[in-house]
Amino acid sequence: MSIEIRNVHKQFGAFRALNDINLDIHSGELVALLGPSGCGKTTLLRIIAGLETPDTGSIVFHGEDVSTRDVRDRNVGFVFQHYALFRHMTIFDNVAFGLRMKPKRERPDEATIASRVKELLEMVQLDWLGDRYPEQLSGGQRQRIALARALAVQPKILLLDEPFGALDAKVRKELRRWLARLHEDINLTSVFVTHDQEEAMEVADRIVVMNKGVIEQIGSPAEVYEHPASDFVYHFLGDANRLYVGTEHHVLFRPHEVDLSRSQLSDFLAGEVRDIRPLGAITRVTLKLSGQEEPIEAEVAKDHDSLVDLSRGQTLYFKPKAGVPLHP
Repeated sequence: MSIEIRNVHKQFGAFRALNDINLDIHSGELVALLGPSGCGKTTLLRIIAGLETPDTGSIVFHGEDVSTRDVRDRNVGFVFQHYALFRHMTIFDNVAFGLRMKPKRERPDEATIASRVKELLEMVQLDWLGDRYPEQLSGGQRQRIALARALAVQPKILLLDEPFGALDAKVRKELRRWLARLHEDINLTSVFVTHDQEEAMEVADRIVVMNKGVIEQIGSPAEVYEHPASDFVYHFLGDANRLYVGTEHHVLFRPHEVDLSRSQLSDFLAGEVRDIRPLGAITRVTLKLSGQEEPIEAEVAKDHDSLVDLSRGQTLYFKPKAGVPLHP
């Protein structure tokens, strides 16, 4: 099921949430809407779902304009950040809820519902929890149940609004890998909202980077990371250093794109060591440059020669690695 978004505008009072959004999402694709808080990504997701109405523009599902169609008639599954499970219902009944609420002429019989729920609980690897209640489950388990419930009604499109935002970092990482594998199996057109760059890079087929109600860039994770369309995209998709070259140019480079030396070498600049931070297999060193407010961060292997007996206050020499481009 493809999605076409054409010339969508949305205003809330004086605040322009979306400004001329155009986006094509292909059938079976997993697309991430990525951006900071307030950039319009959740508003766009809600407009796709039919929970919000655009001021102008259209939403087209597989060639059919659904802009004026009620959310109940769009056949989308929606997964929220905070699960939205019914606390008084068992896990089985939560997953079965959407099927039991279908109009009588479309509603499956109880045997079919039971079979479908069993299949979904097995798919999310929680079939042994059907008779429990939501408060008896962990956050990660509840989010998988919320996903099973969204899939129960066999939606044409799956929409996820920061689905892992309420979970701790370890569970989030486990679940997003699980979601990526699940998506390969079910091949359902899916759109998810996140402000977590690592999450978008790891899960999505394509990333839509948004800022202040507009789309900054659309591309695969590799494309947006390696060829950012703007300074905003570059900075938002990972840690970045800015080194000023004269008054009109600057160089942007990642902390891992830094050469370090304890000795003054050709083209290397001096910096005062302000912080040394071990981070497992790598160590991050923060340098203060004379004449520049922004510090420079370098990440090197923990056994790098430049780190031997290094302490705060010492001078370290650095330069961006070869191939780092100048930005006007």
